[in-house]
Amino acid sequence: MRSFTTAILVAWGVALLGSGPVRAQETNVPTVAVMDFNGFMLGEGGNSVNLGKAVSAMLVTEFSGRDGINVVERKALNDLLQEQRLALSGRVDESSAVEVGKLLGAQYMFYGQVASIGDQLRVDIRAVDVETSEIVSVLKKMDKTSELLSVIVAMADDFTRQLNLVPPSDRPEIPPIPTQAIIAFSRAVDYEDKGDVDKALEQYRKALEIYPGYRDAERAIARLTGGEG
Repeated sequence: MRSFTTAILVAWGVALLGSGPVRAQETNVPTVAVMDFNGFMLGEGGNSVNLGKAVSAMLVTEFSGRDGINVVERKALNDLLQEQRLALSGRVDESSAVEVGKLLGAQYMFYGQVASIGDQLRVDIRAVDVETSEIVSVLKKMDKTSELLSVIVAMADDFTRQLNLVPPSDRPEIPPIPTQAIIAFSRAVDYEDKGDVDKALEQYRKALEIYPGYRDAERAIARLTGGEG
């Protein structure tokens, strides 16, 4: 079993040679990765969307805009899970997050649960140190669904304080995100994960139309279109 795990680590390290995680270790810049959160959003009429994926994507975007942190993109994490056939069934816990973090070469892994019913949001997000398996940051909060971005920023701020990293200064007030924009973005992330780029772009653009300046949607559109918009 040990030799099998070692082989995976070597193969993945070669695949990532010259990429973010490897450079991060060499320069002592902490590398973080974000698991897809377990969660859902139950909207009007009983329709539900996978809110957990949306929260993961938004947290990746938040960290990507901060100095002193290297972030593993969701695609790299998902590719690893698929290539190594790591099926994470049910709720992601500390041990599974640590396992994936070791394969990625990440120092910190984020995982947790999130749920939204109507305009009531509940989140439980944790950051674990991959080397020690120690929980280094925890955010448990109930808020309005429209305050989702504020909750994510609060999580990132708490984590950067734990590592003595400086969070963005003079950050402008974060306007609430309409629930319909969050629903569209959640659907878009799910479509993108399934490889349906056209439907993903449709939903990303819908989210951006509802909520102009939705940077997560802007970033996704630029990534999928090569910056064409």
